[in-house]
Amino acid sequence: MKPLYQSIRASFSKDIYMPVCPIIAAPTVVLEVKNASDFALLTSEQPPQNVILPISPDLTVAGESLYEVLALCSRSVPILYISDEATVAPLAKFCDFNHVGDAMICASYENRAILAKAYSAMPMLRGMLDCRGLVPEIEKLPALAVSHGATTLILDPEIATADATHSLQQRFIHVLASGSFGKAATRGVNGIITSDLASAYSFLSSFPEGTVMRRRNLLAHKGFQNNGMYSENTITSVVAAAKNYFDGAEIDVKLTSDNVPVVMHNTNTKGLFDCEVAVTEESSYEFLSSLRRIEHPAETIDKFSDLMHEMKQYPDTPVLIEIKPSAKYHKVEMLTAMTDELLRDGLSQENCIGIMGGSLEPGLRYVHKRIPYLPIGWCEGGKSIPPAPENREEAEDRLYRIAQLTEGCAAGYNPEDVNLNRLFNEYAKFRMLHVFVWSRSWTLSPSKWEENGPSNDNTYLSGYDAWTTDHGEKFLGYPIAVEADGILRFRDGHKETAVCEKVQIGDEVFFLYNIELHFGDSYKICSEPIKNQ
Repeated sequence: MKPLYQSIRASFSKDIYMPVCPIIAAPTVVLEVKNASDFALLTSEQPPQNVILPISPDLTVAGESLYEVLALCSRSVPILYISDEATVAPLAKFCDFNHVGDAMICASYENRAILAKAYSAMPMLRGMLDCRGLVPEIEKLPALAVSHGATTLILDPEIATADATHSLQQRFIHVLASGSFGKAATRGVNGIITSDLASAYSFLSSFPEGTVMRRRNLLAHKGFQNNGMYSENTITSVVAAAKNYFDGAEIDVKLTSDNVPVVMHNTNTKGLFDCEVAVTEESSYEFLSSLRRIEHPAETIDKFSDLMHEMKQYPDTPVLIEIKPSAKYHKVEMLTAMTDELLRDGLSQENCIGIMGGSLEPGLRYVHKRIPYLPIGWCEGGKSIPPAPENREEAEDRLYRIAQLTEGCAAGYNPEDVNLNRLFNEYAKFRMLHVFVWSRSWTLSPSKWEENGPSNDNTYLSGYDAWTTDHGEKFLGYPIAVEADGILRFRDGHKETAVCEKVQIGDEVFFLYNIELHFGDSYKICSEPIKNQ
């Protein structure tokens, strides 16, 4: 029998069904195969975008050979569900022979050790844990999932509330759930599990243009600088992000010459501190801590440990730690070990995400193995990175490249926003790849709103899982939800009465509230189904 695909790259070539849908970053439509009759849906006019395939140790699915079933998945990304450890070895051999690279592997929460073993044997495949039937501690799930190779969880509909779903997405974990289309979609899940595919597509296609179901994850670049009020990469700016209810704060960490981890982005002190230009990693902590910032003379350089200890009191604001030693100094191992020790000391903020650039060695795989519980992202940018894809083939090429770069890691993708677009994001979401971009405004801190504002608005509307910006103050005042009584809820928890549009989609009724952005664009947030309708 010839291989199913000619190459691993060829396995990414899927004409995934994408109906015209007005929802920004709509949830995927997922079929869970129960019996052989479900296979007909894989070749229907409206096939599932993802399909869960329960695999037996003899590599059959509902009595049919896995080879034949995968051949039917030309328009769907498969999720290979393993329930028996005996399935791992033959499945790995099957995937290797057939060049299967574009798929996910899944196991139940009780059998999560199987997932870790499968992920080790098939590192290009993304992992998923089925937590149905459990009442999990949501805050503990991300570290557990990532350490077993999972970037996605399947939850019972009553567990996948809007707040729980958002909390997991803050930590780079996607959520699949079943239940009513209205409840699942408006709670912001990444995928809806259903056997009624046509009705799901019809439901999602019936909302007004520019509707969003998922809360925009807003990340403060180098902390919340608030248009120059706070200096970048300081305890002050990161705490300000927490106090202003950002969904996370990004920082950069380097080592001094005497191996003290400090929060610093630049390779030298030029333009930031009142001193002769000094190379950060060639200077001692004693020297650097004696300096004062030009625009903020009360601030110096902060220790990484001091910042993480201060953030212990803000567990709902994840810290995105960019491990940023210069390649010249080869201190990835030391900084990784220190980060691991700090996150385990019991005094620090534990709710963190790691970020690492592609030029450092040892790379992302090393960091993941050393800190397996830390969700991590591949960061890249610059002229060497391809521009935003213009068609499906270019999007698939990018996804294949990322799958190679992040092999062996439960990782997300963190590029500059000009290197991506909504087309790429659509194809990425079917692979449950967490896409969190950084805005072009990164070139200056703080950057100029009059120059970078339009690109920030555009990024805000592109549907990415999260985005990092210097201009968070321009977006903090927008409501994050419209509740089922038509009341708006804001980041700080306060609520306001508003005039909302009422729409009926199928048998359910929803409130919609229109939000105007800064340069002419707008979007709509949607309530959960209105009660007693």
